[in-house]
Formats: sequence, C-alpha cells, structure tokens
Amino acid sequence: MTDGSNSSPLSSLADRMTPTGPSVELDATDRRLLVELSADARVPQRRLAELLGMSSPAVADRIARLKARGVIRGFRVDIDWDRLGHSTVAFLSIVVDSTHDPNGVISRLLEVRGVEDITLVTGSTDLVVRLRTHGFDDLRWILASEIWNIPGVQQTETSISLLRAEPENATARMLTALDGAAEQHGVSAGEHAGGERTGGERKGHG
Repeated sequence: MTDGSNSSPLSSLADRMTPTGPSVELDATDRRLLVELSADARVPQRRLAELLGMSSPAVADRIARLKARGVIRGFRVDIDWDRLGHSTVAFLSIVVDSTHDPNGVISRLLEVRGVEDITLVTGSTDLVVRLRTHGFDDLRWILASEIWNIPGVQQTETSISLLRAEPENATARMLTALDGAAEQHGVSAGEHAGGERTGGERKGHG
C-alpha cells in the first residue's frame, strides 16, 4: 500500500482501523492464569484456584477483570478444518485499483466463502487474504467466479500453503517473556497489580 496525500480512497479505511488502546499491566498471577487458560480454556475454576493458590471466587474475579480490560477477548472452539476436508490454504496478494475504494473491496472479500482473514499491508501489495478451500478445484472456482469479479481487484498473486508450523503454546512463551521483562526491570507482582487491588484480594479471600 503506497502512502500519499492524493490517495483519498485510503481514508475510507479509517473506520476499520481500531486505535490501539493503552497497554494493560499484568501481575504475575494474571500471567500465570493466562498461561493455564491458553493451555486449556476449559479447565475448571476450582482447578485454577488450586494451581494458583487462591480461592475460586478470586479466580473468577480475575478472569472477569481480564475480560473487562480487553485482555481476554473470548473463548472459542478450535476446529480442525483438515478433518472436514478443507485442507487447502492459499494466501492471495491483491493489488487494488487506485480508482476504487479499498474499503469496498475488503467488504466484498469478507463475503467470499473460505476467507479467514484480510490484512492491509505496506509495500507493492495492498491486501493479503488467507483463504481456506476444499481443494485446488474449489480454490480455482472461488478465484474465477468471485474474487476476480470484485470491482477494484486489479491484480492477484496466489501462494499455496504447503506446511504450517506452530510453536507449542506460543501464548505461554510470550507470557513467560513478560515475566522475564518484569523481573529485568525490577517490577514486582505487587507493583504491577497495585497495592490496593492485591491487598483487597487478600482481605476478601484470605
């Protein structure tokens, strides 16, 4: 996506760009709770309480606060689409015609079956679309009958995914790294949480 003062169509994307909110400070207990939930979001609160050494109501209160602060966005089902026959994943690099509204192109792409996400990027390509299909014939049909017919799609380049490797529990690794950063800067769990919050928890559930 090329920047420039004359690229007025780009202003239509402002509504899709959610401003990044302020960083949320987590204490060591919050991070440990998130590690456990990232490994198994269905773990009972009683079990979490045992692991964290606190009461079940205190665990419920922490989860509610993390949700209210936007740290936990939800609990979702992780479907293995390969098991359902949708094992072909493609990444489409799309160039949007400068005379068309990119926001309109994104809206149309979001209606295409199999589109998992769309990313606006910098560089020579405008959009990167991750598309999951039932096979190569299905992919070809979606491209020819839907995506290539969207007004404003000037050029596409399709890359087929051959392998996807994921680190084991990347969320836990990142949270552990936060722990290390906190220790490096000499920030204790109490300083992260705030004396009033930690003290109130001890008083209410001790």
